[in-house]
Amino acid sequence: MSSRVDLISLSTKPFRLVHESQFVVMVLQPGTMDLSIDGAPTERLEYMAGDIALCRRHTIGLAESRDQMKKLRFELSDFHLSEAAGEANREIELQEIPKLKDLRIRALMTAVNIERASGFPSGQLFLQSIEVALSAALVHTYSLSMNARRSIKGGLNNVGRRNVIELVRSRISEDISLADMAAVTGLSITHFSHIFKKSMGESPHQFVLQQRVQCAKELLVSLNLRMIDIALACGFKTQQHFA
Repeated sequence: MSSRVDLISLSTKPFRLVHESQFVVMVLQPGTMDLSIDGAPTERLEYMAGDIALCRRHTIGLAESRDQMKKLRFELSDFHLSEAAGEANREIELQEIPKLKDLRIRALMTAVNIERASGFPSGQLFLQSIEVALSAALVHTYSLSMNARRSIKGGLNNVGRRNVIELVRSRISEDISLADMAAVTGLSITHFSHIFKKSMGESPHQFVLQQRVQCAKELLVSLNLRMIDIALACGFKTQQHFA
């Protein structure tokens, strides 16, 4: 299960909008767009770099970009949206918001863009963590359904904590996913993500990164290996990422 991130460029010719999925968009290059959704009157929207839009599925419209705008699109899976709502296997419908003013969503999308610009060195765990956070924020605030689960109490028990640590250490050189970590605790991905930080004091991505750094420290003092070999052995994709 991989998060879907795309960099898109808009032409200045009119085009038809057909959204078959739900996604968040962040404007990277500013511009002006004329937009009509579901037959509504055309609205002219001015976008600055960093502006956010929320797009729901089944939307049909017409658009014309006055500039060659560039956007970062993060497609949201139904799995993570339904997990965030606490209603497995149910389609969660989000609102259509052409200009969304939400600093949380903007910060998460900025983190995705920085990761993209660096060549996605942190692997799928980072993007999955972002998708879980995005889904939780969007479902609780911008869902057309108000039945989202509001709070999760408690934390990882000792067995769950030990299983996660053993999993990470045994697969330190591999690309570990949130699903892998949640599975050894018997929890859903969303539930696991919420209580992990409460239990461990850091996010799953930060925890895995710290374990990799610790592994690298041990190899640096105990073995005469090249830096690139240590980086790969500890799960860093490149020597630059390790540095």
